[in-house]
Amino acid sequence: MLCQSGLAQDPCDFTFSGTVIDAASQQVIPEADVYLAELHLAAATDSQGNFVFTDLCEGVYTVRITYLGYQTDSSKITLSKNVYQYFYLQEDIRQIQEIQVTGHKDEQKEILTLPQTEIKGLALQQTRGNTLGEALKTLPGVYTLQSGPSIFKPVIHGLHSNRVLLLNNGVRQEGQQWGSEHAPEIDPFVATQLSVIKGPASIRYGSDAIGGVILVDPAPLPTRPGIGGEVNLVAASNNRMGVTSGIVQGAFEKKLSGLSWRAQGTYRRAGNSKTPNYYLENTGFQEMNFSGALAYKKENYGAELYYSEFNTKLGIFTGTHAETLPDINAAINRSEPITPSYFSYTIDRPYQQVKHDLFKTHVYLKFNNKSRVDVIFARQQNVRSEYDYIPLSGRLNPELYLSLVTHTLDVSYKYAPIKNISGSIGFNGITQGNVRAYEMLIPNFRNYGGGIFAIEKWSKNKLTLEAGVRYDYRWLRAYTLDNNTAQVITPTFNWQNVTGSLGSQYYLKENLSWLINIGTAWRAPTVNELLSNGVHQSAVAYERGNANLTSERAYNFSTSLKYEGDRMTAELDVYNHYINGYIYLKPALSYIHTSRGAFPLFDYTQVNATLRGADVVFTYRLFDSLSFISKTSLLFAYNNTIHDYLQLVPANRFENTLKYNIGKIGKLDHFYISLTDLYMAKQNRVPANSDYTAPPAGYMLINADLGFAFPLGKQRMNISFSANNIFNIVYRDYMDRFRYFNDEPGRNFTLRVRLPFELFNKKNTNN
Repeated sequence: MLCQSGLAQDPCDFTFSGTVIDAASQQVIPEADVYLAELHLAAATDSQGNFVFTDLCEGVYTVRITYLGYQTDSSKITLSKNVYQYFYLQEDIRQIQEIQVTGHKDEQKEILTLPQTEIKGLALQQTRGNTLGEALKTLPGVYTLQSGPSIFKPVIHGLHSNRVLLLNNGVRQEGQQWGSEHAPEIDPFVATQLSVIKGPASIRYGSDAIGGVILVDPAPLPTRPGIGGEVNLVAASNNRMGVTSGIVQGAFEKKLSGLSWRAQGTYRRAGNSKTPNYYLENTGFQEMNFSGALAYKKENYGAELYYSEFNTKLGIFTGTHAETLPDINAAINRSEPITPSYFSYTIDRPYQQVKHDLFKTHVYLKFNNKSRVDVIFARQQNVRSEYDYIPLSGRLNPELYLSLVTHTLDVSYKYAPIKNISGSIGFNGITQGNVRAYEMLIPNFRNYGGGIFAIEKWSKNKLTLEAGVRYDYRWLRAYTLDNNTAQVITPTFNWQNVTGSLGSQYYLKENLSWLINIGTAWRAPTVNELLSNGVHQSAVAYERGNANLTSERAYNFSTSLKYEGDRMTAELDVYNHYINGYIYLKPALSYIHTSRGAFPLFDYTQVNATLRGADVVFTYRLFDSLSFISKTSLLFAYNNTIHDYLQLVPANRFENTLKYNIGKIGKLDHFYISLTDLYMAKQNRVPANSDYTAPPAGYMLINADLGFAFPLGKQRMNISFSANNIFNIVYRDYMDRFRYFNDEPGRNFTLRVRLPFELFNKKNTNN
């Protein structure tokens, strides 16, 4: 009776639940460990960062939350009723790098045995306001192909454009990506994580992924009822850029439980960029993007709708235009352009205007035996208009107009593990139609493709073996006009191929892993490589295709060794890619005069090439608050056909950073400051007299970053400040197509502010 009386006075039916969140990115943290010390009870957060303890007695408890790479959070809670609480974890400077390279054993990854590098959290916040290409070039082995100060394309191990596949929220991004100045039409603000698979990922993602795959992943839609979001503000000094981006999202409850939504938008505007000595006339840009998502998810099934629209208007430096052959030759050989030097937000001719629409539907079904099927269908339309410096015949229409409509279907089935074996099978399909107007560069065309794949993994103890096989078929028909007979000609091409890969992951020790991958890949030539014939104004080139080109065939080897210690982490990636029939745009070393002006001539050609190199990332914690981070990217490209170097590939790059984590100063916390030395070597490995100008000299830039967070009501505002090219160095970059005409931008200061917010939050308590 006394025991029953005591229990009645001290009920043990309370619930303690909560959500664990990354304090910097405001994203949930799955699989964090939550421990109630007095009761010796432990739980792990689910995929949405949530945890729950039930049947607890009234009292005071110590809650300890731990997760690798974060500081342990220890606090007291008092239970006299049901309690729901948020826990914000700070990155641990002693454990985590700004850039984390995933190498842990994870059979859920699509391809386990290729190196995969990620940017997220604080490292991603430090790139806000930059283009996708600029954000990714901070990673070892990833470079950029530029066209002036505002157009950046990612380059992985020397490969770019149609050899690098971008997955935008699970959908392969399709636009006119063959152009050297056609940057990805993706708003980086939609992503909470950018991942790069370095190496041939064709087995899973398609034949185009010879160089690798870039994954642009937004955060999962919220499941906790309520409304929240964040606002990002960015300001830059060099081109006086201003950026505003915001996200609002929420989830419903009761009868609408499982239904969630998100709306996002970004506006960017900048004026003329400035080199250390002069402004670049007409290099401003304006960008307006938005996206929305709606999802319904239950335990064993779900569906999602997603729509995004990307709009940009980009000015092209007027110093690249020349009316006559002597003018273009003089512009290339001139040390400084003769265009007016002034600042303005006005965008005049020449410029390009691009609109990209993406609509995606995703349906998934989970079975009781833990197998799963996913179906993703998407439609994209990419409309590109390019305007010359002087309009032909005084017309207002663009000189080049291209409209590409793409439909893709991706079906994958991951079956339930059978003892030590797991895997997936699937199908990828694509249809495309391109319509052009006005001037000729590429013809109208229809394109069809399909592929089936199977990937299997066998795991036991420290070893995982992975094997994959794939079959692809591509069909292309173009519609061209014979100038002599005025008849439509329809050249038709088709290709098919089988590829395979073998790989392994082995843990030599608990903190030392080793990856090996051997595989084949292939890529069919694209319509521009086969049939282009005209002025590519924004690339400052007259381009000629070659209808006799055959498909590329690649043979690849890569190995990666990763060590994670208490004070030191290191990773070494070594690769060797042999590509039979490598296609590239070769300078013809002559000029051509057209009604639109004078341009350097480039021809598509095909050779056998070898690209080999190494990426090294090394972090050492000198003291508890001082870390040294080193990143090295080495690349050697050889043209086996002419027994000389292969041109138009990046030079070696070396980057070293000292980062001092001050910690807490008054109300400010997570205070840090860093200093970076970036050295890009001169690209001496090019054939003699193979380009319109010799490769520019190497250069070294000094950059600095500073950041902190402080409480603003119940939220945490994050502020960071960066200074690039502090000493205002004059330089030109070999991978910039505009290096023929101008220097790179000079000193630039950037201020970034991030403020998360909650308009309404339902905490799911039973009070």
